Order: sequence, then C-alpha cells, then structure tokens
Amino acid sequence: MTGMDTHVVLVPSPGGPVPTPTPMPFSGKLVTGLSTDVLVNGLPAATVNSGAQNLPPHLPPPGASFSRPPANTGTVLSGSVTVLCNGKGMARTGDPVRTCNDPVDAPTSAIGPGSANVLVG
Repeated sequence: MTGMDTHVVLVPSPGGPVPTPTPMPFSGKLVTGLSTDVLVNGLPAATVNSGAQNLPPHLPPPGASFSRPPANTGTVLSGSVTVLCNGKGMARTGDPVRTCNDPVDAPTSAIGPGSANVLVG
C-alpha cells in the first residue's frame, strides 16, 4: 500500500523548536491480521483490519525530532461487502488504509495493485 502521511517535525531554531507539518511517504506491506486459511495466489488473504508495516520507517530530518513518534503502521479500513474471508470483507486494490499521521492517524493511503488474475467485487 502507498500513500502520503503528514508528521509534525520539531525543527530547531534560536527561539526554540518550530512545529512543522512534513509530508512523508508511506509504503507498507500487509503483515498482520491476514487469513491463516485462505490464500490468494499462494499468499494469505488480506481483509478489513489487516495491518501493514511502513518500510523504510519515517525518520525526522537531521537535527530535528518528531512531536509524536510515528507508529509506522497502517490498518485496512474497508473491503468488499459481498466477498467475505473469515467473516471480514476481502481487501482490494484501492481500499483505504488508515496510517500514522499527526495529530491523529488518518486514511491517507490505499492498497496498491494486487493479483491481476483474481477479482473481488
């Protein structure tokens, strides 16, 4: 999944740190909450509430720090309402993902291209 997060970076200045909203790319791989018994092209199926890990993690610019350290995680917010996997909607290309943002996590990412030969409505 990919998207753009915004994190508040505290930039040093003579008058003290200046809170500066800074865009940072989120590029995550789904790694948690995947199905243990349903595979899509040999990989565990992703569903609503499956989780992703951002790699590489967000880092502040040299000399700066975050006002709130990023979790570097994302959660699939919605999926198919007609195709269920273990009682949850199957995640599909384009479904929204809530990722780490400031001041609160927000749905600024989406699931990227998936299997070209499996379609989920």
